[in-house]
Amino acid sequence: MKNYETVFILNPVLSEDQAKDTVEKFVKVLTKAKAEIVNKEFWGLKKMAYEIQNKSTGFYNLIEFATENTGIILTLETEFRRDESVMRFLTTALDKHAVAYNARRKKGEFNRTKKTAPKKREEAAV
Repeated sequence: MKNYETVFILNPVLSEDQAKDTVEKFVKVLTKAKAEIVNKEFWGLKKMAYEIQNKSTGFYNLIEFATENTGIILTLETEFRRDESVMRFLTTALDKHAVAYNARRKKGEFNRTKKTAPKKREEAAV
């Protein structure tokens, strides 16, 4: 089985529920073609580096999947092009190093948001 991941940006005009429904539509396209969904992430509303369709933000989504049917990629990208709420998409094939990296990332090994609290000094009253 080959591993793939696709990242796509949805129009920010959508509500969060509509964005999640759109993601589920693409997951159904994959599962209908007998692809195994490995990971699905909703990154939320993010600011983009440059405007697309006069919009400066978008809902970012990632779907990681495994399949033996390489024709599913063409079908998925056709569905992306047909859906007006999809502003950009990118599907990449993952090698064994990328798969290992994604597994470690899911476990939280690269979590930058964790900050260690500075140790408080306890001062003794004399």
